[in-house]
Amino acid sequence: MAKSIIVVDDDKEIREIMTFVLMRHGFQVEAVASGQQLQRVLSFQVPDLIILDVMMPGEDGYHICRSLRANPLTCDIPVMMITAHAEDIYERISIDLGAVQHMTKPFHPLALAAKVQAILGSETYSC
Repeated sequence: MAKSIIVVDDDKEIREIMTFVLMRHGFQVEAVASGQQLQRVLSFQVPDLIILDVMMPGEDGYHICRSLRANPLTCDIPVMMITAHAEDIYERISIDLGAVQHMTKPFHPLALAAKVQAILGSETYSC
């Protein structure tokens, strides 16, 4: 059975690119534009990975990641953060909040697929 991923990014083009690339690599992908939409999907689906954009209107990816880690029902789901910020501090923040991976935009689609495969092929993440 294919591993499932939820992509959360307010940029429609980025969501479409990530969805296309990840589906071509055999993953099931659900793409949403906000943390609110993510919560709706999580009410009926527990993914193997959540990919979160950092900068989104309303609730940003860091706040969403913090909420996921604090919830016993979602704390075991690995989170990969994606941001346009290239400074090292943003990667540190992502890791400190419990993300298993941090990636900077723009990214090469094959690099995204490789990082996702590495995450989902590694040992299980736990709270």
